[in-house]
Amino acid sequence: MIPFFGPEAIRPYLDIESLVPTAERAFCAISDGTAQAPVYVLHPNDLADIHVKSASLPDCPIFTVKMAGWSQVLADRGEAASSGLIAVFDSETCRPLAILQDDHLISDYRTAAAGALVAKLLAPEDATSALIVGSGTQARLQAEALMMVRPIKFLRIWGRSDTAVERLVRDLQHSFPSVEILKTGDLPSAVKQSDVIVTTTGAKEPLIRAEWVRQGQHITSVGSDDTTKCEIDPAILKNAHVYVDAVESALKYGAPSRAIAKGLLCKANLAELGLLIGSAGKSQVDTTVACLSGLGVQDLTAVNGFWDKLISSK
Repeated sequence: MIPFFGPEAIRPYLDIESLVPTAERAFCAISDGTAQAPVYVLHPNDLADIHVKSASLPDCPIFTVKMAGWSQVLADRGEAASSGLIAVFDSETCRPLAILQDDHLISDYRTAAAGALVAKLLAPEDATSALIVGSGTQARLQAEALMMVRPIKFLRIWGRSDTAVERLVRDLQHSFPSVEILKTGDLPSAVKQSDVIVTTTGAKEPLIRAEWVRQGQHITSVGSDDTTKCEIDPAILKNAHVYVDAVESALKYGAPSRAIAKGLLCKANLAELGLLIGSAGKSQVDTTVACLSGLGVQDLTAVNGFWDKLISSK
């Protein structure tokens, strides 16, 4: 029988800091061409999507196939909107080794680790103010990731649900008592006052407008992971250095795709994060934008990072 691991068995192996090196490995593997990471997105109805992301690496003993779903119906009920599982296979024989029903935990934490890596590479080193757009699990994790790598003193949270935002503010304030954490209803002002902006929503149309952005800010968008979504105004990309996890994905998803369609930038303007790792980074006066669509190879490197410990615990 194939071993089965539920979320409670997986959770002890997940933390943002330990997964940052696995994010580095994933981005580098995409940029150097060693990763195979096909993606397919299904929309079984107008209120749901499921992402099928597989990945393999030539020097990795396992490969993975992830099926991760999201449902607006569940979100409207106040239930967890994300679900999913990862199938793990032996790279030599292709035999299935385990099923990880992580209920999106691995995706959540590897995305947060990618956010921490991006902030470390691109956010102003002296950034003290930040804005998180969104109020769900990823909003909390991205806030934690950002404060892990930058000296944030003022954090604003904006979201469509006042109740969810207030709960997130309370939770983060408890974890970070030295940081001033506030709910905001004034998104334009919050953008203008923040050194770093992170968007963590499933917005179909942009929430952040170009006229609100000032030079030297950094923006990370983590929510535009299919062709229907776009969190930030494509016009922002025209006057910024634009970084993506994979050019192939960026041509299809989110603000980069729409900016190219409008003639605001071209494929050559997109730089992959894997090529930035190990370089000198960016000037502190530059405006930078990172658009992350999420890659199957991130799931693979994350799982491989704790695989031996997990399988030996069975």
